[in-house]
Amino acid sequence: MVLLPREYYVGVSCLQRHPYPIYTFHFSPSPAFILLVIAPFIVSIALGLWKKWSEFITFGTFSLAVVVVTLLLLYLFEKSWIPVASPIVTSAVLYGPFCGKMKCPTREEKLVWVATSLMTSFILCIMVWADIGSSIN
Repeated sequence: MVLLPREYYVGVSCLQRHPYPIYTFHFSPSPAFILLVIAPFIVSIALGLWKKWSEFITFGTFSLAVVVVTLLLLYLFEKSWIPVASPIVTSAVLYGPFCGKMKCPTREEKLVWVATSLMTSFILCIMVWADIGSSIN
């Protein structure tokens, strides 16, 4: 398990210094954090292109889209329920109508793909919210 330092994705703003300091925490992803989050899906796409496996390309593309939408909505609405609900909608749209136009797997494999995308997005939201709501160490 890789533990990322908070500095990769949590920013701090000082609201007041005197008589006692008050800080606010916000989601501020660094390029390294974004790269680490999307790396597994980029590797899946690259492997699919290299070996000519269309399922890897489809999985990587759809999952990358779900995770990027989650990152964008976490940045815009960091303390809202919207980043959690958006992967469900994005997965329904991508794995529904668009799967007919691309070579998609069977129904069971598609459910595994949706579950993978949703778990990744949910873990990302929980990780960011837990560190945004924490105090200064």
